[in-house]
Amino acid sequence: MINDQNNPLDLAGRLQQLRKQRGLSQEELAGRLGVSRQAVSKWESAQAQPELEKLLALSDFFAVSCDYLLKGEEAAPLPLQPPAPPAAPPQPSKTNRLAYVINASLWAWLGLLISWALWSYYYYSWCAMLGVGFVMIGVAVLAMGLAGCPAEQQPGLLRRFWRWSIWPICQIGLGIACSWLASHGALLSPVISFWAVEFGGPGIFAASWGVWLIICLGVWRWSRRA
Repeated sequence: MINDQNNPLDLAGRLQQLRKQRGLSQEELAGRLGVSRQAVSKWESAQAQPELEKLLALSDFFAVSCDYLLKGEEAAPLPLQPPAPPAAPPQPSKTNRLAYVINASLWAWLGLLISWALWSYYYYSWCAMLGVGFVMIGVAVLAMGLAGCPAEQQPGLLRRFWRWSIWPICQIGLGIACSWLASHGALLSPVISFWAVEFGGPGIFAASWGVWLIICLGVWRWSRRA
């Protein structure tokens, strides 16, 4: 009989060789595989070939490939896969970025309201500085929202921030400027306050209102058109 790679005798000889290398009898090998001794005997005498399921079991048991059992060849090693690129850090969604802008604006409004409330009771410069501090916190929150944001989306988020935040920020800035003009001290005279009328006269009060309205409406229109 011709002895080639596909001849059942080759499979039979390899099974017999592997079994003897393990020091097992046909009966012991049959017990390990859950088949009869006659089945193992027929495999090794080339009277029959193991079914696919049993061939896989033989491959696992002897720790060799099916190619080796059938053809006497070890399977070629799989090509090395290139390392996967590092996963990109998750980008905040559009909704999350907008939430940062809203939170930043709320910090500015909170700073104005707290400054007004404290000013009406204490009349000290730290009331104004507290309002400025809240605005700075809002700016930091905005910076966190812009971090990792695509460059083409950043101008839109900035316009939204100014559309909502120019009102308290301008109010705080004009309040400090108004109190400095009236009393030469950087206190906090909210524009909507009769303190400006009492110490600076109706002219400063009216002018502050007008400047505040012009600036806020100008920024609002710019943010809507841009």
